[in-house]
Amino acid sequence: MNRINISPILFRYMFQHLAMRVLMAALIIIAIVGVIDIAELYRRVAEKQGSGVLTVLSLEVVKIPSMIPELIPFGVLVGSIISFQKMRLSNEIVIARTSGLSQIRLVIPASVFALVLALFMLVVIDPIASATAKRYETMESEIFGSNARNLTVSTEGIWMRDQGSNVSLIIHGDSIGLNEASIINPEVYSFDRNDQVIARYFPEKMVLKRGYWDLRGGNYMDQAGNVIPMKGRHIKTDLRQRDLSHSNKPPATIPVFELWNYIKVLESTGLPTLGHASYLYTQLGLPFVLIGMVMIVARLTLGFSNRGGWIHLVVLSLTGGLIFYFVKDFLHVMGTSGRLHPIVAGFSPGVIMVCLGVILLMRADEN
Repeated sequence: MNRINISPILFRYMFQHLAMRVLMAALIIIAIVGVIDIAELYRRVAEKQGSGVLTVLSLEVVKIPSMIPELIPFGVLVGSIISFQKMRLSNEIVIARTSGLSQIRLVIPASVFALVLALFMLVVIDPIASATAKRYETMESEIFGSNARNLTVSTEGIWMRDQGSNVSLIIHGDSIGLNEASIINPEVYSFDRNDQVIARYFPEKMVLKRGYWDLRGGNYMDQAGNVIPMKGRHIKTDLRQRDLSHSNKPPATIPVFELWNYIKVLESTGLPTLGHASYLYTQLGLPFVLIGMVMIVARLTLGFSNRGGWIHLVVLSLTGGLIFYFVKDFLHVMGTSGRLHPIVAGFSPGVIMVCLGVILLMRADEN
């Protein structure tokens, strides 16, 4: 195997060449998606009185950072295709190869750039995207109506709000028993329409049935402060058993380096963690995805003939983007549903792409 190392000047040139194309491609993709999203938001806002263009623009400004993590891989795909194609057409790759460099060594600058970009995304962009995603959810619920989740999870246990037509409940417990839809060590506060406390319940057991809460044993305290034994009581509710399994924080609204602690909190309260765990490992697998992507693109782009090159680039971009999006989402669904371990579901796309890229580049050098 050729052991000639790439020179620092060539390394820096190829690094900057790719970085500029990826940045331009990412900005164009974000702009296109943003325009489409603005049109959709404007259609939704038009149905609401008192909302207009400023509302749409404010929503989009908040939403854009949360879209960046999803769109960056496509920017890397398109940008790396353009970068390698331009260097091939200008014979820069041919000159580098004639000096004794193998294809796998020529891809080192691009791989380093992909690694740096992925780390920048995880350390800098992800916390910003998480904060703006959370803010966007709040703004969206204020404008289009509340879609807030009822269940809040913390280190102190679970808190749940059950809003009824006449009576609303605030429920606190240590954890949730999902098998029978029960609240462990429950404490229930009952409020009227004026948010005045009607009663406090301290049942021994609290189970969600179809259309009502079943409170068994324990005591309750009335408005006068009298503590009265309680054999059993039913309180009407519109909640369903599946509502107990959804926490109030979607994984996209939590910074990736805080997700592990939140998953531990979910586990301690008896809530499912597969969705959050799959998202965590998918985000941590981003460096492998981007490195594998530039490796595969380098091999396929440098293998094109001069004739019809740009047509092949368009086909490659569309096909590669669709395949990547489908496989990533498919594995994420498999991990969320428990059919695959979250680690396997999260890291598989990146590891497969890196292995495929290395194999393609090594075979190209052998030929």
